[in-house]
Amino acid sequence: MDVLKTTQFHQYHSEHAKLTEFAGYEMPLWYTTTTDEHLAVRNDSGIFDVSHMGRFMFRGGPTASFLEGLVPTQVQKQSVGKEFYTLLLNDRAGIIDDLVILRLGETEFMLVVNAANAGTDMDHIRNRGPPEGVEIEDLTSSSAMVAVQGPKAQKALQPLTDLDLGQLRKFRCSETKVLGQPSIISRTGYTGEDGFEVIILDASNDEPGRATEFWERLTEVSKPCGLGARDSLRLEAGLPLHGLDIDQQTNPLQADLVWVLSPGKTGYAGSEAVSDLRTKTLDVVRRGVIVEQGIPRHGFDVLGGSDSVGKVTSGTFSPILRKGIALCRLRPEGTEPGTRVRVVIRDSAQDGQTVKPPFYDERQYGWKRQGNGN
Repeated sequence: MDVLKTTQFHQYHSEHAKLTEFAGYEMPLWYTTTTDEHLAVRNDSGIFDVSHMGRFMFRGGPTASFLEGLVPTQVQKQSVGKEFYTLLLNDRAGIIDDLVILRLGETEFMLVVNAANAGTDMDHIRNRGPPEGVEIEDLTSSSAMVAVQGPKAQKALQPLTDLDLGQLRKFRCSETKVLGQPSIISRTGYTGEDGFEVIILDASNDEPGRATEFWERLTEVSKPCGLGARDSLRLEAGLPLHGLDIDQQTNPLQADLVWVLSPGKTGYAGSEAVSDLRTKTLDVVRRGVIVEQGIPRHGFDVLGGSDSVGKVTSGTFSPILRKGIALCRLRPEGTEPGTRVRVVIRDSAQDGQTVKPPFYDERQYGWKRQGNGN
């Protein structure tokens, strides 16, 4: 049996949380309850240890042009200090992974990838043949990463960093210091809420520097949250999870991620397949569904009338709606948002309706809410 990897904050987790295995790491599932942690993020602020996520640094003159051929989103036109969401595609346009890229300098970029896909992603990147002059460094084990999320995230984080967080706009990043330690802060997250992701550099398990102090200081003002709340929050926001909602058999059009495909861009991995797909009729598409009773789960059938129109890819209970919600892969025709459907839960077809996520009212929750708590 393989020994599970741990993060810099494992001792705290082992003392306070219910632990679980995820992507080869022993991680906190919850500290109190998933609902309690979920609502803390929606109404106040919560923190997540996301140090298990892959962090790859790219440096060198040809880096921007190399990355340009790797992803379907324009890279060289991104300004320094910009962060953007994109995809790694295989030759059939299947989604190898979804990721974010931070442009830290003219020739310096960081890729943050899903923990479960980090090895596959690195193999894919190296198989694309980085040109001479491109240096790739895996910083996953030598850095720590914490997400501070919620309407009061800025208030919680500001005392611990030199950076004026009020000047950092959505999907922007900056190199700075956290408790005096070199770090990178971006205004991003995986919850739908306003918030920040903090990468503390030079912070390994053996020599974490001030990373553990940073975590402990945050626990005084923000609720520690586990993987359970992270999943329910991202699902409530309508954000896909690779391996469930999207995978290498799913293309960007089916995944409702066509917006990451920069118009007119060609020459990237999977671009020929994407061009071909644009000429064909879409067979399935990602949609949201709310059910009146029960909790939908991965693999459950979705019915339109008596016929199957697709399946649930991931589902949960929404603490905001107090109902079951799901992301689904459905037949496009006859499942437009607002369509009545049924989801088969425990051999019983429960009434539901298709919606366009997020599942909450954006006037009250999420980073677009009217006013904020910071």
